[in-house]
Amino acid sequence: MTLMTRCTYRFYHRPEELRRLNSSVIVEGDPACGKSFATRLFKLLSKPIAEKDKEGKKAINAYRELMKTKGANKEKPNKPKVVVRIHPARTSNAQFIQDMVNSVEVVDGEEMQLHMLTFDTELDNTLCLQKGGSWIDKISLELKAFHNEEDGQAYSNVDSVLQDFIVTWNYIYTGTPLALKKKVNERNFGSGLATRLTCIPLPSTNFEMLTREIAVDYESDERLKEWAYKLDRTKGELSLRKIIDALFDWTERRMADAAYNESKADEMLLKRCAYHGVNFAAPFIIMRHWDELKKDGEFWCGAFGTDEIDQRLAELIVNIQFACQKHYFGAMAEKYFDDKTRDATANRQRQQKTIDAFNRLPEDFTVYDVMRCFELKSTPVARVRANRLVKDGLAKKTGEILLDSHCQTVYTKTSSLLY
Repeated sequence: MTLMTRCTYRFYHRPEELRRLNSSVIVEGDPACGKSFATRLFKLLSKPIAEKDKEGKKAINAYRELMKTKGANKEKPNKPKVVVRIHPARTSNAQFIQDMVNSVEVVDGEEMQLHMLTFDTELDNTLCLQKGGSWIDKISLELKAFHNEEDGQAYSNVDSVLQDFIVTWNYIYTGTPLALKKKVNERNFGSGLATRLTCIPLPSTNFEMLTREIAVDYESDERLKEWAYKLDRTKGELSLRKIIDALFDWTERRMADAAYNESKADEMLLKRCAYHGVNFAAPFIIMRHWDELKKDGEFWCGAFGTDEIDQRLAELIVNIQFACQKHYFGAMAEKYFDDKTRDATANRQRQQKTIDAFNRLPEDFTVYDVMRCFELKSTPVARVRANRLVKDGLAKKTGEILLDSHCQTVYTKTSSLLY
């Protein structure tokens, strides 16, 4: 998806917007269960981006070395504006945002902000960094990255440029089930991170030994690298209308099931599944239809037709995504809505005493009626309560009567509903 950063597509929700391919991936499994496969794939597939980053990193390091040699009265060199897209977890916010804003390329005559990319083999390490120091507050960027939402910064230090920006960032973490529970838990479930994450579970090894590898499959590695360079040349709007329609139909069927089951949790977990289906299917669809694409300079673009195999792949992905979300976050989603219902019920119960007291009032009442129905101990307090009913439009003053040698105001209800 990051290799295809110059590509766009239109979704069934707000089709007037051109969307990007975004991924927020966590590969989850027990220690020593084989998560290292992700490291191998990352090194092979990120090679085109990493090679382009070398020039930018070299220029920045040269600038920093030059800054060390300049005295206080000597003219400082201008900081070079370079493109560096791959960042480790240990990256300062200022550096990350500056590089994200700088990662711009002219595509078909228009400037496009390219995706940043982060890979970390230890989710626990990333979580520790998020508690303070350089990585703090990037959780907001993780949330906004999924829909490429707008963000900005306005700090007083000279390294933080005053600017607004679009969050274009793909990230992949590998970690244990305990690390995932730290990442998404009951306290932060309402943030929406759960439905943005693609959680890929690895199965238990069940005491099985690895297959002893005698020869290295260099051919497979070379084929992956070859496709990485091809995908890095793609650009333009993807012809995914049939895929989007199929995913809409899939979501509609699952939403009908959720409605039948009266499951608010399933409704929440379903809403973003289709995005995952598009994001993960798109690279494979492009690879299947590569020969249909037309050459245009250094990029490959053009219209192509999707088929039943592409649709089945997209539906397989959303089925997996929905099943994984229910497995990891289903109980939290149920609790989230149960807590909301419980809170609303508690609020209604707290208001019920006031409602019952108001309902006990006669249609025409005095301060003494207010004292009796609301169980108040003095007439001044009752008079304040009566005046509140008038200000809230629930009663009005209609006259006066003589009670206990005192003139008392008569109030008349103007509403049968309190609050």
